[in-house]
Amino acid sequence: MPLRLILLCTFVISACQTPPTPHTPEPIAIQTALQHFENKQYQAAATSFQAALNTGSERLSQQALAGLCLLHLQNQDIVAATTTLDELYQRALRKPQSDNSLQMLRMSLQLNLENTLRLNLESQSRQAAEAKQQRLYKETLALQRALAKLRRLSLQ
Repeated sequence: MPLRLILLCTFVISACQTPPTPHTPEPIAIQTALQHFENKQYQAAATSFQAALNTGSERLSQQALAGLCLLHLQNQDIVAATTTLDELYQRALRKPQSDNSLQMLRMSLQLNLENTLRLNLESQSRQAAEAKQQRLYKETLALQRALAKLRRLSLQ
């Protein structure tokens, strides 16, 4: 999973670095956050994304929320990731943005969350199967012991 997450994050970061429209340059906070993210300086990236939330720009706030969601996914903090995604969703419903990089980021988040969910479900299924196999093994041993006792009784 970490390799997929790294590849997905690389894709998201490259998508976010598409040239901005001439009239709305990217603020320093988003650029800095993305650089920190690329350099795996996740705490510094989180601080920069938090700073971008307070710029007053809805587009940049949504980008910052998407970045924070990716950071939470990178840290495997699913609860924080889904909470952040819920906030991004609420903001996107109130004030939708048509920025291509933001749309790419949202799609990447969706794919990442779907993959994380699928991996978690597979892990749970595997754990359940292992638990069932262990239980059946114990039952088999108990039945073998009982059968051995019955054979000894029949030989007496």
